[in-house]
Amino acid sequence: MRARLVTAFTALAALCMICFAVGIADELATSRTRGLVIDRVQDANRFGVLAGTASADLCDEAQSYRDSTSNGVLVLGADGAVLCAIGVDRADERVRAAIRDRHWLEMPRPLYPWNAEPILVAQPIGTPPQVGGVVVIAVSTSVPRAEIVVRWTQLACVTATALLVFSGLALLVSGWILRPVSGLLRAVDALTSTLPAQCVSPRRPPMSEGPPEILQLAAGVESVTRAVAALAAAERRHVVDTAHSLRNPLAALAVRLQALQPMLAADVAAATFVSVVSEVDRLTELLDGLLTSAVADAEEGKQVGPPAAGCDAVGVAADRVGAWHDAFVRADITLTFEPLVTAAETSVPSSVLTQILDVALSNSARYAGAGVSATVTVDREAESVVVSVADTGVGVSADEIDLLTTRFFRGARAAAGGSGLGLQIAATLAAQHDGLLFIESAQPHGLVVMVSLPAVTDPADLTFG
Repeated sequence: MRARLVTAFTALAALCMICFAVGIADELATSRTRGLVIDRVQDANRFGVLAGTASADLCDEAQSYRDSTSNGVLVLGADGAVLCAIGVDRADERVRAAIRDRHWLEMPRPLYPWNAEPILVAQPIGTPPQVGGVVVIAVSTSVPRAEIVVRWTQLACVTATALLVFSGLALLVSGWILRPVSGLLRAVDALTSTLPAQCVSPRRPPMSEGPPEILQLAAGVESVTRAVAALAAAERRHVVDTAHSLRNPLAALAVRLQALQPMLAADVAAATFVSVVSEVDRLTELLDGLLTSAVADAEEGKQVGPPAAGCDAVGVAADRVGAWHDAFVRADITLTFEPLVTAAETSVPSSVLTQILDVALSNSARYAGAGVSATVTVDREAESVVVSVADTGVGVSADEIDLLTTRFFRGARAAAGGSGLGLQIAATLAAQHDGLLFIESAQPHGLVVMVSLPAVTDPADLTFG
């Protein structure tokens, strides 16, 4: 691909340089022709003056001029008589036309190296209307044509040098540009060689236009993307299958433990029994979280059926504050609800907003600590509805803030319990509905969980379920 790219760049540069060189070469020939004609016109004027003042010396001057310049001279008087004729054939059609027209100054076409015929310069003797004859000079073009050839040769050398320099630069730049592409192509080839055969063959016809290396890279990336998608789907299926498979034995174990509880005496065995039951409950909660997370990941970016019904974020938040009130009382945390607007319609279903708020409120009740306060607020900002749960508890360290939405992550200050999946599920649910979940440290201490959801600008557009 590098050779093709350099060839294309060089051909384009050569075309541009040749066009410029042709224009410059034509201008060089035109300029040399113009200078030649102006010089010969001055010579013709000099011979015209000699014809009127020193006609006896006219032929000698013309012969000397002929010997030094190889130019012919023809001088005619006012009556048409030949005063001097050296190196010019009066019978020539071009000469007769020049005598007849008696040009003051008419620029001929540019002189090129292949134009061997002489240039004729005709000047009248005297000034109109008192014209006393005409001077015709047949200009030899051998020397000017040789000079033009030299200048064109120099121009060709400069153009060729510039083209060689550009080719070298194009070679270096193309190598610099294509080096990452070549490395990526090798990496993709090495990766696709490890993929199953069904992932390597493209599902749709490959692109037929473009550089073969780019087409190969595109096919490899498509295969890798398809393999990654299949791997992610297989991972979700594995998580769901594993969670379902383990949840049923855990449920059976919990039932048997509950049946065993009345048979235990209030001694050390009873305490151990309570610990076992709590561990079973924790494992059940972990499996439920895995199921919820897998379902949320599987549904991300999918829209099946009609759009889901929206909700009033103020009403949903008020309902969740009431539902969690007793849990916060038991945790010795003061829970308050402070809506900043009377209504905040959002296109997100109430079930989704309920899940997100339950995650934030559950974490606050579990980890904030006793004796603190928690506040739920709802506000409208531009085209978004912002719902936040802020507490004044212990919070988390600054280097852990960005990790709280990572699956299975639990802060260093977190109390016992929990699966580390809640905030990750909440973030996934928010993203599925074009929202964003933010987590920030509260000042001077505590944690703020905010979710920004798309607002419904016109309440008439909102469909409540």
